[in-house]
Amino acid sequence: MDLIKIGKHIAEKRKDLGLTQKQLAEKLGMSDKSVSKWERGICLPDVSVYMELCNILGISINEFLAGEDIKEEDIAKRSEDNLIQITKDSRHRQKNLKTIIAVLIIITMIAVVSLGTVIFRSSSQPQNYITAFDRDSAEMKTAQLLSGIDGALLFRYYSKEEFKQLTIYMSEYRSGKLITKECAASFSYEDIDSASEGIIAIVPDFEDFTVKLVVADQSGSVSTDIPILENVKDREYYGRSAVQIEEAVPIQYSEEQGLAALIYGKDGLHASPVSDMESGNFDTDNDYVYYFSFQFEKY
Repeated sequence: MDLIKIGKHIAEKRKDLGLTQKQLAEKLGMSDKSVSKWERGICLPDVSVYMELCNILGISINEFLAGEDIKEEDIAKRSEDNLIQITKDSRHRQKNLKTIIAVLIIITMIAVVSLGTVIFRSSSQPQNYITAFDRDSAEMKTAQLLSGIDGALLFRYYSKEEFKQLTIYMSEYRSGKLITKECAASFSYEDIDSASEGIIAIVPDFEDFTVKLVVADQSGSVSTDIPILENVKDREYYGRSAVQIEEAVPIQYSEEQGLAALIYGKDGLHASPVSDMESGNFDTDNDYVYYFSFQFEKY
């Protein structure tokens, strides 16, 4: 995200309201030095004050993250762009953090027992894997603000090995029975080097009865809106839940693997682990399950 652009937008909106930095800070229960840092593009506010700041300035969370006013017809596209950007930005911060940690490790005593434990865990981490974003991370909290009440499921994958295609499938189950299965999105690397890392976002919208699926890497992104609960009577009264992989899952190339599932039910829900669904065990008590799986295809 462009901190300078966001800072200028905050300053512009503040001035339009006739507020000083101190007055804005008082409304937020913070110091005017914090507001000054935001407006100079030194840093962003903590994610916990995003909504309150936006409410005071009279802007949306998407306009805040974009650093500009957004036309109504462009809101959906900018929301998607912001979602991708916050996840990519987090990766850059992680690289910087890893550099700092590496320097500290060199400086500190290598013989410390706790350091040995860290080294062991690091060496045992698979090189090719997919994992969910930490629910308490700033990126995840920001994504929740962007996506609204139904939230978002965010994943990051790492692949040291070359592959020719990444495919995301969506399978619809009704009362435990498979109804449809389709390719929801795919990235092909037939003539170029495959991406070493990327993100997958699943964003349900129960009000519009759609699910937005976004797949992105360093070179670009693809997205699609998938309808759910089509022609289902009284669907607005259905309960809903979601499950996802909870730990780093090693990538099994050329094999389909489970990622997440959106669960909907009229009279109740049963949230089975993704690992059970991956094995084909879908609870018959759930009226509708939209199961997302992925496959990395090798050359």
